[in-house]
Amino acid sequence: MTRLPRPRPRAASQREAQPPTVAIALFVGFVLSAAFTGLAAVVIPGVLLMVVAGFGLLIFFVLQYFLWAKWLYPIVMKMEAESSPEIAAQSEKIPTTISETDP
Repeated sequence: MTRLPRPRPRAASQREAQPPTVAIALFVGFVLSAAFTGLAAVVIPGVLLMVVAGFGLLIFFVLQYFLWAKWLYPIVMKMEAESSPEIAAQSEKIPTTISETDP
């Protein structure tokens, strides 16, 4: 009789692959919301326009995030660092505490 090789034991670092639960949940959520929108569009024709407007607002906010957080924020921080000595000189002229002996 032929002896088959025994499988090697798994290493502790190798884990079984987790099922893509987040992707499945997002897909199911998209399908359910598309189905609900389709049914609502039969009754209320303006629903599709509202959905398009909602996607437009979403895209607008995403673009604003990338515009400010990824592109303009480093530029503003650089400008602030360059103007820092001027701001420090102005703040020295302004009294920070009020003395009781001053009239």
